[in-house]
Amino acid sequence: MQAMKKDDKRRTGLVGSASGWGAQVHETEAGPMVLQERNLTDVLHSSHVSSYWTAMIHPDEKASELDLPPGVETLPFIVPHLEKLADSIDDLMKKGEFPCALGGDHVMAVGTFSGAIKALNAQKNFGLIWVDAHMDSHIPETSPSNAYHGMPVASLLGHGEPQLANLCQQGPKIRPQDLVLIGIRSFEPEEEALLQKLNVKIFYCDEVNERGFETVIQEALEHVTRHTKAFGVSIDLDAFDPKFAPGVGSPEVDGMLPTETTPHLHYVREHPQFSALEITEFNPNRDRDDLTALLVEDILKEILPKR
Repeated sequence: MQAMKKDDKRRTGLVGSASGWGAQVHETEAGPMVLQERNLTDVLHSSHVSSYWTAMIHPDEKASELDLPPGVETLPFIVPHLEKLADSIDDLMKKGEFPCALGGDHVMAVGTFSGAIKALNAQKNFGLIWVDAHMDSHIPETSPSNAYHGMPVASLLGHGEPQLANLCQQGPKIRPQDLVLIGIRSFEPEEEALLQKLNVKIFYCDEVNERGFETVIQEALEHVTRHTKAFGVSIDLDAFDPKFAPGVGSPEVDGMLPTETTPHLHYVREHPQFSALEITEFNPNRDRDDLTALLVEDILKEILPKR
């Protein structure tokens, strides 16, 4: 597959996904606003990243203000939100800008990458690196919580809730062979069985710690670009150890270390097919000493296109 033309002078359009509807704990809906209030664009400018806020997308109702259990009752708030997010990503990319979505619970990935794939006309021709403590590969029949932030990987592969699986375009957005999961350490047998059946490449957290993130990310890049025209990266902050990223929706012990991870994100930035990014599950109410907010900034400074 011919590589896309590299242009490191692209501006980054920041899109806030201010929703917690996909999670049991809704506080991630405040995440992107806190990042905006921290003057994120100025922070990035100091690292030669040209960025601007293009949209802050809110659901029709805040999840924190309505008492609804996770599950089908939340879909009327989730689906329109994801459609707006997808449209924002699509519009940004058609203007030649680099899209970066910040959230927000992880069901946002369905919107982020459906929009990117639509813009690139790359359905089933798009790779995805998924950095997360969890597999996020449930379908409604297997989910113990009914929360849709545990289902976006399955949705992007064309499984599960039809309104998510068919967002923007009918059918799967990504083929299993074009997907890599990194940092996995908390999951249910049913979702692992689905990914193993589909032969999805998984780097469990133990392997990442043993072999080193630098080696793993290079192998992941080779994997997701082998038969695709472009790829994106989704980073759930709970991939990192909660000692260094306490402000997340679903913390899991013994995660990746920022000092061994962020310095190697330049491999992603420098790849000519890198086309879309999201960082998810920032819960500012659980943050401590701004550790997680600072981690978001450090990741963005390393991974986003430089001017």
